[in-house]
Amino acid sequence: MSLSTTSLKIVRISSLQEAYKLVNLACECFADDPLYALVLPKRFEHPECFREAWQTNFREEYGKPGSVILAARRESDGEFVAFAVWARYGSSYLAQSWQGDTWDKKLMRLKTTMGNFYETITGGPDTNLVSTDALQYLATGAKVAESYYPEERWGLSWLGVSPKCQRTGIGRRLAQWGIDRAEEERVPAVLVSSNSGRPLYEKLGFKEIGQATFDKEGNAQPVMLRPVDDEADNAEGGGQ
Repeated sequence: MSLSTTSLKIVRISSLQEAYKLVNLACECFADDPLYALVLPKRFEHPECFREAWQTNFREEYGKPGSVILAARRESDGEFVAFAVWARYGSSYLAQSWQGDTWDKKLMRLKTTMGNFYETITGGPDTNLVSTDALQYLATGAKVAESYYPEERWGLSWLGVSPKCQRTGIGRRLAQWGIDRAEEERVPAVLVSSNSGRPLYEKLGFKEIGQATFDKEGNAQPVMLRPVDDEADNAEGGGQ
């Protein structure tokens, strides 16, 4: 049975072990991503570095307060075929309700901090595999994007769909999850889109509010925001 006719169920990832089960899927989804082409130019010759990068991504996202990792699972055999990472930002009571901490999350943040410290004292990542210049440009672009965002918001960090699951609507469903939360709480939803993904997000109500440059040639991606209908309601829903 094809994926287009198979029932897909969206589930929330509840442990780091579950999140790690998405690593192969993420590598498949982002194999041709232009940003990873810059940061990990030898990812095909050295797939282990690509897997390690995604293990780090999921470890950081799982440990982040307010982060919600979602996955679409094929009900016939349990295979994961798409995923998204949303996060609730802000200091309001609504934001704090999503930012509850656990020992598991604290441990992940500690491991991430220690890993970063180890890289620092050992000279950083292997420059034969990782472009540190590209990393710096991406970090700068992320700070630029952050400057456009309001404090109270839902943010889409990652959205990946398996190539064999394209045009099934599952990417839209995963994006819609965070949009629904944002609408319920009367706060904006934000993201940085790839140029290829922009049409989907525009259909979902996102508008470009800026550009984030990601390489030395000045290539940029749109920073997008989906506004709330009523700014007065937004102030009420996002305030203390």
